[in-house]
Amino acid sequence: MKRIISLVILSALLLTAITVTASDASGFSDVSEGSWYEKAVIWATEKGITTSVGEGKFGPNQSVTRGQVVTMLWRMEGSPKASGSGGFSDVKSGAWYAEAVVWAAKNSLVNGYPNGTFVPNRKISRQELVTILYRYAEYRGKSVAAPGTDFSGFTDADSIAAYALEPMRWAVGNGIVTGTTATTLSLTGAATRAQFVQMLYRWLGDNSESWDLPIIPAN
Repeated sequence: MKRIISLVILSALLLTAITVTASDASGFSDVSEGSWYEKAVIWATEKGITTSVGEGKFGPNQSVTRGQVVTMLWRMEGSPKASGSGGFSDVKSGAWYAEAVVWAAKNSLVNGYPNGTFVPNRKISRQELVTILYRYAEYRGKSVAAPGTDFSGFTDADSIAAYALEPMRWAVGNGIVTGTTATTLSLTGAATRAQFVQMLYRWLGDNSESWDLPIIPAN
């Protein structure tokens, strides 16, 4: 009996410890206090750029999709009205990502596939994500210069796709992207929600006002 009571007490203590490590500031049960992405998550949710994935969770380790990426950038622009399909056969009017995809396509942030699809639910790779951010910077008329970017410390730098070379120079050179390890960029690995908001936070952070972004803070 004493053993059972001890196990119950131990379980309660462990549950308490887990609860304490959750970030009260972020409001998400799966964003740990002091985690490398905590500040970025708080910033992105306060700005109304991103929301919960449900059940009070942010889903930091979930892969981010093409539809989600353009939707977050679209929200940063104040969710401008856009109609149509953007020329994509798999983007239906009324879908949660539809206006964002149309806006992104019209402003040359994204391209579709040769078969005329956009594939909104496809996981996006890290180099694809960086390329979209680079195009967004150009769309906003911001500098994409990155003089002196050094890839020599990354063992997978030779695998950067041709289309992503300049975007990766810009992102690495400006500290927007760091490696997933000290020596790897993980170019084709699926980007996570935490990585995406961290990139945005490193890039914009408290400088979003200087960009004159029309994002509306969440109530």
